[in-house]
Amino acid sequence: MTTTLDKIQKEVIKSYTKSLSREETIDNLLDKINDRKRTYKEFADGINKLGKLVRKITWLDDLSDSDEVMIRGLIAMGKASDLKYRKFLAEDRRLFVPKGLFKEDFKYLREAIENHKESVFEVEQIIFEFRQDEDFKELCKVIDDF
Repeated sequence: MTTTLDKIQKEVIKSYTKSLSREETIDNLLDKINDRKRTYKEFADGINKLGKLVRKITWLDDLSDSDEVMIRGLIAMGKASDLKYRKFLAEDRRLFVPKGLFKEDFKYLREAIENHKESVFEVEQIIFEFRQDEDFKELCKVIDDF
């Protein structure tokens, strides 16, 4: 009888061990999902912060030629980064959305990327087009005098 009890005990222990290891696997998977969600949020928050910093350039006055060269470089970097951000988003979406994962996170990230793109475009328009336009300059002067 002890032989049968020993066999039963071994099977029960083996079964419990598998059950516990399955729980650990699920916990690890959930931890990885939460880590990735946190990473997407931090990435999107960083892009939003970057967009706000870029927009501050539009408030600068009396720019020198070297300032404009620097701003053109920042615009080029912003455009190149935008392409990389979009590629990253597209690749991760292709991987996870069909599995039903991270839809809201991707939406937030996509909005951040779009805001960044608009910020870069805004700087380019204001600094290199509007400020070169005589009507715009005159309008700004009227507003300043007001």
